[in-house]
Amino acid sequence: MQPPKSEICVICGVRPADTVDHVPPKCFFKGAVNAQLRTVPACSVCNNGASSDDEDIRFYISVQIGKQNPASEALWDDGAYKTIKRKAKLRSSFLATAREVQVLEGGKTGTGLAFHVPVTTYQRVFERTTRGLYFFHTGRILSPSVPVEATMLAGTPDLDTDDIRRLNVEVVGGGACIYRFGIVPDEPDCSVWIYEFHQAHWALVHTGAVAC
Repeated sequence: MQPPKSEICVICGVRPADTVDHVPPKCFFKGAVNAQLRTVPACSVCNNGASSDDEDIRFYISVQIGKQNPASEALWDDGAYKTIKRKAKLRSSFLATAREVQVLEGGKTGTGLAFHVPVTTYQRVFERTTRGLYFFHTGRILSPSVPVEATMLAGTPDLDTDDIRRLNVEVVGGGACIYRFGIVPDEPDCSVWIYEFHQAHWALVHTGAVAC
């Protein structure tokens, strides 16, 4: 599927589009098989200025996912691990909040790792991703004045509800990312997006007024 064209950056909605940006970020797909990634028109400021944010959030997602399969293993070995070795500030911030906690899995108690994810960075990455994919699917630039709110989900949402079953389902990167979305027909600024990475990390994004 080819993205629609735009002379204006679909991320900021202001500057000329002189490059293309991957949505979700390309660095999220290390090791993904048959990775048919999606790109949208963007300005160099929105595109190049986001790489550090993308790497940071990739690290936190990879730590949460672990090495569950070859793709998630490559995400750590070829991406997140290199990032944490190179970025001293990220390493320090992570270690300052990381702690062992008790977890219940399969009826057995074990230990897991808990840590704080930088909310503002997470918000920027998923807002950019959602603005890009909104344009990819509608051909319409979401106005900069339209709010976009991203939330990291603590676990797997209930996908067996009527509302979620009605959402469109898209697969990217050979299944490394699956996202679901719905846009309100009479209020196109209002939409909901559910992102799933490696069947382990989930994010919820709303655009438009909270009441939509």
